[in-house]
Amino acid sequence: MAVQALEGASRLAAAGKQRTAGRPTHDDALQLRERLLDAAKSVFMREGFGAARVEEIASLAGVSKTTVYRQFGTKEELFRAIVWRGMSDLRGKISQHLEPDRNFSTNLAALIDALVEHIAIPESMHTSRLVISEAIRFPDIAKQFMQATIAMLEPLSSALESAAGGGIIDVDDPANAARDLLTLITGAPEVHLAIQVTRAERRRRAERIHRVILTAWKYRGSHDKVRGR
Repeated sequence: MAVQALEGASRLAAAGKQRTAGRPTHDDALQLRERLLDAAKSVFMREGFGAARVEEIASLAGVSKTTVYRQFGTKEELFRAIVWRGMSDLRGKISQHLEPDRNFSTNLAALIDALVEHIAIPESMHTSRLVISEAIRFPDIAKQFMQATIAMLEPLSSALESAAGGGIIDVDDPANAARDLLTLITGAPEVHLAIQVTRAERRRRAERIHRVILTAWKYRGSHDKVRGR
């Protein structure tokens, strides 16, 4: 982890070299924002939100402290931006695993496996724990994290609504069903304790969750036909 942190810092420092004079382009502005978010995430994960200093974030990103404040306003807003970015990335991954040319059960198995793998990444574990640890001190951040979670799960909620409408599964509240699935995936003790397990163990856990969910949602394989076939 220390080597990865040093490599990340080196990349950020290299990316933070001063550009030539002139008005920044749109791409420059986007790159600056991403660089600041990467630097802030690195510092937050290492120091925690409370101990993280904007000066350290600015130094890692290769910019001034004034630039950080001009981009995000406050350290809290910078933290929120990191949370939203992570959720948006995960929403994209969820959408990728809900392929229209596969049946519901196959899509669900692929999605569960992908999410189990995602939360096993140390960075994912640390980010979640960081949000949880700051929830009491910053309840608004906790609320925004929940809003981001709901938005992240929208592709899955839509897929569940469609499957329920087609008689493939039996769920009366697709949004809550999606959250229930996420709870099963993230609720394992090894996730909360940040304990690494083998890929084989994670795969077996994903398979168990898949079977439990299909039973709970009264999956009807006879109705599960891929459209267009």
